[in-house]
Amino acid sequence: MTNNRLAGVIRLHSKDKLSWLLIPWIVVMASFVVNLVISQFLEEDLYTGGVASLYAYMLAIGVISLTNTYPFAIGMGVRRHDYFWGTAAAAAFASLYSAVVLTVLSYVEYDLTDGWGSGLHFFHVPYLSDGSPLVQVAVYFLLIVNLFFMGFMTTCVFKRFGILGLLGFAVVMLILGTVASFIMTKMEWWADLFDWFNAHKMLEIALLSVPVTLVFMLVSYALLRRSKA
Repeated sequence: MTNNRLAGVIRLHSKDKLSWLLIPWIVVMASFVVNLVISQFLEEDLYTGGVASLYAYMLAIGVISLTNTYPFAIGMGVRRHDYFWGTAAAAAFASLYSAVVLTVLSYVEYDLTDGWGSGLHFFHVPYLSDGSPLVQVAVYFLLIVNLFFMGFMTTCVFKRFGILGLLGFAVVMLILGTVASFIMTKMEWWADLFDWFNAHKMLEIALLSVPVTLVFMLVSYALLRRSKA
């Protein structure tokens, strides 16, 4: 019975293929085409962060997926436990899909076309895209999943505590970020932080996101179990 409920939640999300699978790549490819045209008129290589729009979108889909489907699912008698894990499975599939597509395009860009014939570095980003295809898939997947559950947790805060609770959460995060930035500047740790990144491979850093993602998931699950539809 539980497997049927999980499959039902997955099917619920799969009906919105446009939001999960198509729109993020429509946005990315639109940015890619613009940058490809620009690169034709430049003598030097063009390095762009346009692919970051994919990661930003997956953060956003983490926010809107709960808003769009949670009330309906609960109204249909779906347990919160099953909704959470069904959504997690849908997010994992969408993240893997995007990670594989990113890796393929990175390979085409870097190994087959030498920057699409115009020196454009869009999908293959230095440092982020280092390693074998399997490593790249793992890195992209871990980062996308992390951002999805960051957005998902944010909406769970809203579902549990309302707009005032969400504003309070945002204020606390802003204060913590400001204090951390002040300490890093005061102690002159920024250079050490950059040196630390340079000393580690991207896969090692991506693996460090796993416990953070698990925290996002645990907090989301706890809040969802106590939230209203």
